Amino acid sequence: MKQPAFQLPKKLPDMSAIAFSAVQLAAIPSRLALEDRTLVNHITGRAENVSEHSHLLSVVAPGIAELYYPQLDANLVCRFASIHDAVEAYVGDTTTHQITEKELEQKAAREAEGLRKLKKDFAHMPKFLELIGQYENQEIAEARFVRVIDKWTPVLLHFSDKGQTVRSYTTPPDLIAAYAPHAKRFKKQYADFVELVAVREELTALVAKHLF
Repeated sequence: MKQPAFQLPKKLPDMSAIAFSAVQLAAIPSRLALEDRTLVNHITGRAENVSEHSHLLSVVAPGIAELYYPQLDANLVCRFASIHDAVEAYVGDTTTHQITEKELEQKAAREAEGLRKLKKDFAHMPKFLELIGQYENQEIAEARFVRVIDKWTPVLLHFSDKGQTVRSYTTPPDLIAAYAPHAKRFKKQYADFVELVAVREELTALVAKHLF
């Protein structure tokens, strides 16, 4: 079902500035909670939504940073993780499972337009937009780290639901084959975190081996 377009809340006559800012910021995760992701379900069978996905990433990414990448600012990692899909409040979620190069280009174009709208809506919150911009530019190590860990999250849910969902749509060889071209691309794009791309491959292989 098509979800309603994102609408920035308006200020009520008797609303304080702090309350108004909180309501506007809360509108993003509230809208993302309506956006279901594909091929990833909770153990109950309910689809994961984008807001839940962002929360998962904001727990996993800083935790991994603190344990294995002490040179990174784990608090900044957490902030990037919490807002990394904010633009999807405007454009929705696009599955990248078996996505073509043309579809990737179309996704990038939609998200660029969504980012333009987000920047217009939140122009009165420059620090928030600065954080969004830093993540989208992918120049800061913490932003790049989050982007790579983001690729882990679908597989992590397969462990949570004991492979129930992944068994419903693929086979072990096809699962591994489907991720192979993505891994090749990510290793080029994120050479500074190539070992984390390898962990994604490891997680995929473990799902294929143990959860079918």
